[in-house]
Amino acid sequence: MNEFRENYITRRLDDQIAYYQRQLARALPLFIRLKAGFWITTVLALACTLAYAAAATLKIESTEWIRSSVFHFLPISLPVVAAAFISLISINDLQRRVARYREMKIMLTDSRNQVSFCRTWNSLERVVLKTERALLQEVLEWHSITSFSESH
Repeated sequence: MNEFRENYITRRLDDQIAYYQRQLARALPLFIRLKAGFWITTVLALACTLAYAAAATLKIESTEWIRSSVFHFLPISLPVVAAAFISLISINDLQRRVARYREMKIMLTDSRNQVSFCRTWNSLERVVLKTERALLQEVLEWHSITSFSESH
């Protein structure tokens, strides 16, 4: 039992934890950058609109460049850029993927701890079955997502 437990921890659980950590390390920075881009462009669009409203209300003179770019072009184009950022997050399913990678890593780490403390075959079998079901569910979800995306 000790040999099986150690093999399962090192060859299965540690490998899967490392896999989900790598996937999280790839997806999370992109998600953070795209989300930050969305918020920055949204706030800038609001600031440009606010600047236009303030200048028009207070009758503040401005140069043609400021009127054409800050007051007219940016309030129209920045929301389009913000929509592009949010669309990229949605298209790449980044929010769900990041959450799923975190969830799987936590679940596998918890399973690793449980397996290391199992002292009977019954308890070890319960933890292994629960873990393998979760991993199988992840494979089935991945398969259904990739099959669906290939058909469209």
